[in-house]
Amino acid sequence: MPTIVHLLLAVVLSVFLVAQARSLAFVLRARRAVSSRSARRGTDLLWTGIPLLLVLFLAARSWVAVLDVHQPAVAATGAPTRSAPTPR
Repeated sequence: MPTIVHLLLAVVLSVFLVAQARSLAFVLRARRAVSSRSARRGTDLLWTGIPLLLVLFLAARSWVAVLDVHQPAVAATGAPTRSAPTPR
C-alpha cells in the first residue's frame, strides 16, 4: 500500500481510538453509578475493551508503516555463524 493510504488509515484509526477511549470512560463511569444497585459483570468491561485493543493494534501497525520503522542492521542479518575451528 502506498504511504499516503497508510497515513490516512493511521489518522482515522487514531481518531476512532480516541472516540473509543471516551466511550470506555463513559462505560466505567456508568458502571460505578449502577454498581450500587446491581451486581457488576466482568464481561461488560471485556466486551468494551476488545474493540479498543483491536483498533489500538491496527493504528499502531499503520503508524509503523507510515514511519517506516525497520529492524536494526544487526537484527536483520540474523544470528552470527560459527566459523570452522582452525587446525593447530
